[in-house]
Amino acid sequence: MLRYLVEHADRLVTQDEILGALWPETYVNPEVIKKYILGIRKALGDRHDKPEFIETFPRRGYQFVASISEVNPVAPSDLGVTPGGKWSVAKPLWLNWTATLGEALKAQRQVIFITGEAGIGKTTLVDEFHQAASRRPNLRIIRGQCVEGFGGKEAYYPVLEALGQWIRDAGGGSVVHTLARQAPTWLDSVPFTGKARTAGSVAKGNPRATRERMVREFARLWNR
Repeated sequence: MLRYLVEHADRLVTQDEILGALWPETYVNPEVIKKYILGIRKALGDRHDKPEFIETFPRRGYQFVASISEVNPVAPSDLGVTPGGKWSVAKPLWLNWTATLGEALKAQRQVIFITGEAGIGKTTLVDEFHQAASRRPNLRIIRGQCVEGFGGKEAYYPVLEALGQWIRDAGGGSVVHTLARQAPTWLDSVPFTGKARTAGSVAKGNPRATRERMVREFARLWNR
């Protein structure tokens, strides 16, 4: 947000413009802008009543009012800018993720948690890493996404989505047969094509799936 204000320091920038520029095609509560402005002011030691950097125009927007000069600009490659130039990620974080993926490829299981406020780019970060990782040879990636409101109806929705993608990408076959042997209740729960369902018919007649049973089966599948 600070960068956007600096790049348009010659004029007032409205809240709608900020939302459209920083969170395109995504709904973000306008109150988030106020939080970021407060954070920027705190970091810069700026005062609301006597602004030296950002001036607020009530119900209109904000304007960067400090003088601007460019000194020793940083090359985009040093920031890890993506090929499209629309988004960048801190290089140390990116290198840490790359190292973590390297450990995973050595059969050392890795888990990464990304936390933060809505709209700061968590999904974008995952998307960029996903695309970079997918360019590695001999690496299979499956992905599931939590959907608000599904937790009480479908306990393992993200995992089922990922398994469904795995089956579709592989065209069924060995993936379906592996699930049929190791995790039949998961196979019965995954939505997939009729061709794959026919291939997985060996899973029919399994006991009713329970959360406990599915956990045991998935652990067995994971450790196969």
